[in-house]
Amino acid sequence: MLIKKANNSYKKNDKNKISTRLHLVRNLILFLFTIILTLLFFIFFVISCTFQSSTEETSTQADKQTTEESDESPDVITSEELEEAVAALEEQIDYDNAVIGAELKGFIPSYLCTNKDNYIKIEVTNTSDFTWKSEGGDLVRVGYHYYGQNVEYTDYDRTARTALPYDIAPEESAEIEILINDITNEGIYVIQIDIVLEGKFWFSSKGVSMIDGVAFFNTCTD
Repeated sequence: MLIKKANNSYKKNDKNKISTRLHLVRNLILFLFTIILTLLFFIFFVISCTFQSSTEETSTQADKQTTEESDESPDVITSEELEEAVAALEEQIDYDNAVIGAELKGFIPSYLCTNKDNYIKIEVTNTSDFTWKSEGGDLVRVGYHYYGQNVEYTDYDRTARTALPYDIAPEESAEIEILINDITNEGIYVIQIDIVLEGKFWFSSKGVSMIDGVAFFNTCTD
């Protein structure tokens, strides 16, 4: 009888131990599951933040690149600008094959001043096959060369230029007052009035006659 009671008591204790162990195992599993869920939530949160940051950075870079490309893109050419460009191309002249010609009428005074501006009135006629431009590209102006006869002063290309009063078409003429003010030393000089296509050539180099003459330069008084 006592043995039976002892066995029952022992079995009861075993059941209690087993129940306690199962309870601990269950709590441990719940604890581990909670930790795993927390870790998964944390990982998902980090990935979401990283993806959002990467997306925003990519969008910012794309916007920046678009802005830079927009800034670097050339301005849109209007129809008027296109027409002007076409007209400019059509107006380009092949000076190597163009007719170069001019008629100059006038004379060089025998006495000119070293201390004042000298103006010599001449008449020019355009006998070329293109219009002489008074402004813009391919300017045509009037200049002169001088050569000292009893002094050692000479200049061919760096003398004063006089602008045309307006564009001169072929066969048209104009009166011009030529400025001569580069000679500041007393002496006798040969003066040659010549027409120049700036940046390209003097007309005399193409066989055009100049107005030339000898003048004595000295100080002028009022």
